[in-house]
Amino acid sequence: MESHKELNLEILSMLIECKEPLTAEDIAGKTGKSSRTIRTYLKEIAEILQEDGIALVRKPNVGIYLLAEENERKCLKDKYIRRVNKCEVYDSKYRKDYILEILLVNKFKYTMQMFADDLYCCKSTIANDFEAVDEWLTKHKLKLVRKKNRGFWIEGTEIEFRSAIMAYLTETDKTDIPESDLNLEDVDFRLSITNFNKLREFFPDIDLMAVQNLILKAEENLGSSFADQAFINLITHIAITIKRVKEKQEIIMPQEFNEKFKNTDIYPVAEILVEGIEKAFKVEMPEDEVCYICLHLLGSKIHENITDDNCQDILDIQDEFNIKIAKEIIDITGEVLNIDLGHDEILLASLVLHIRPVIVRLENGLKLNNPMLQTIKNEYGNIFCASWVAGTIFENECGLMINEDEVAYIAMHIAAAIERLDKRVKTIVVCSSGIGTAQWIKSKLTRKFSNLEIIRVLSVDKLTPNMMESCDLIISTVPYKINSKKAVYISALLNNEDIDRIKETIGELDIRTIDYLTEITSTIDLELISEDYCFIENDIKDYHEIIKKYGEFLIQDNYAKQGYIESVLEREVVSSTYLGKGISIPHSSIEYVNKSKIAVIKLGNPIMDKRDPIEIIFMLCLKIDGYGIATNIFTEFYGMIDNDEYMKQLKFTNDPKEMNKMLRRFNYGKTGQRELDK
Repeated sequence: MESHKELNLEILSMLIECKEPLTAEDIAGKTGKSSRTIRTYLKEIAEILQEDGIALVRKPNVGIYLLAEENERKCLKDKYIRRVNKCEVYDSKYRKDYILEILLVNKFKYTMQMFADDLYCCKSTIANDFEAVDEWLTKHKLKLVRKKNRGFWIEGTEIEFRSAIMAYLTETDKTDIPESDLNLEDVDFRLSITNFNKLREFFPDIDLMAVQNLILKAEENLGSSFADQAFINLITHIAITIKRVKEKQEIIMPQEFNEKFKNTDIYPVAEILVEGIEKAFKVEMPEDEVCYICLHLLGSKIHENITDDNCQDILDIQDEFNIKIAKEIIDITGEVLNIDLGHDEILLASLVLHIRPVIVRLENGLKLNNPMLQTIKNEYGNIFCASWVAGTIFENECGLMINEDEVAYIAMHIAAAIERLDKRVKTIVVCSSGIGTAQWIKSKLTRKFSNLEIIRVLSVDKLTPNMMESCDLIISTVPYKINSKKAVYISALLNNEDIDRIKETIGELDIRTIDYLTEITSTIDLELISEDYCFIENDIKDYHEIIKKYGEFLIQDNYAKQGYIESVLEREVVSSTYLGKGISIPHSSIEYVNKSKIAVIKLGNPIMDKRDPIEIIFMLCLKIDGYGIATNIFTEFYGMIDNDEYMKQLKFTNDPKEMNKMLRRFNYGKTGQRELDK
């Protein structure tokens, strides 16, 4: 049944569009209501329009019309009629987002009836929507409060409030926002017009161009620029800060927090930035706000133009602890992917610069949304899977729990390094005769260097200038016959000295190679997966309930300690543990594990993670000493995800015995030289 407000807007739309007077009978005929009812509604419309300075004229024997110019009619249409079109798509998600925005932004309290009126639905529908709203707020550590006859509002610390506003803006789709009528030529490319309009609607009273220019000035003072998402986050954070400070909602930080950030190299830049904010927006920012902005600057991802020429200069001024973590990430992801990334100094420098803000973000609960997350999961699933092991490093070395957005950023660095490695080195092998010995050397080179593309094998007298021009490298057993920097001379035995000489020459040519990896030195029996821990679940359809059920099994059998389930669920709140290809790997902090085990649960009814179906859950309960087990586990996950036929068979299996048979591969841990040396 239509509400009065719906019909009022329908009638108002008719009056805006029609330039000629309409009679009450005309309107009644088009709406199916009586003339008397229409007259009642017209009275309400007149009251609405009076607030906008528009007169509703009703002349006897003439009709009803608006006394409004064309531009005024357009403003009315934008303000009211657009809502009529929206009401057709007011689904539960839209209503939840609308309620959250009102509660997060408005200073006054909203009642259930006010929400019902705004969203054209009954109060019982709004009551159901508030369950989803309450769940979202709880996830962001805020409390929804309702007092009878006073309405709803949110309670929580100022830091949590601002973090929730940031999360809301990141998560909410605003594709229906009309484009700005401002001259947007000066909007930085990293912000984009779409994001600018989105922020402009949320912060209509804040000059976003002024905020942008202040951040650009901060970049000048830093001597480096922020990556795209970090740039957007900083503009959003500062806009939130200005709005909250104007509303007398200021951050209060512990003194030790302030002292920590006042002693950083970024603090002077934060001070200059805050001075600019105070001058531009006529606000006073206390020291706590300066330190909080300093935190966000430190947590922002820095973009630097890293080349072979400046890698060492960058590394020379970095913290040794960050270099140590970066090298461990490179070693472990390389082991999982069976690729040697250890010679890529660009990767090392990139990760070292990346790690400092990551640690700041994780320590202080800041989240840097990764817009490429789904693309990385879908298109680089193997690299994303390998990068998950980095979570073990951050947990062991820093006591920090990493989230999937951060994992995806690490995966992007690894993917870029692999792209560099994938540059094929076009190689010509030259010998005195071009037969026999050269073919034997070709065979050995192929085994030793996986990215050599040997395009020709020939005798030295057949080598032409055009051939030399077309290749990247010439490997010759005939000494000093070829006048080219591309040439490297080796013995027919292809010994270790020859291999080192080839590597050195390739390095000088700025072409990197993937070294042939040493075979595994030993294996260990881990007994991580067994038939009694392979399950088919057809009844439970809630992800959290599945975690509780099978987590209890792990606790009862003394694999996990009390608190394991809560730790797993806490991690899921921080970030999804969905790897891609239907696989999820919920796991706890190490402190809640007695001994290693994996519970495998195949779901009869897939559960949606955002927009991806979870089909198999691997509940990890891992007692990790060093990184050996973690490396083995993620190597196997990588192997599974990269093998479509294997995944298809596993998903069609409904027999725990068969599942156990297929997954026994997880029980044979690989122990390489690096692990043996620990």
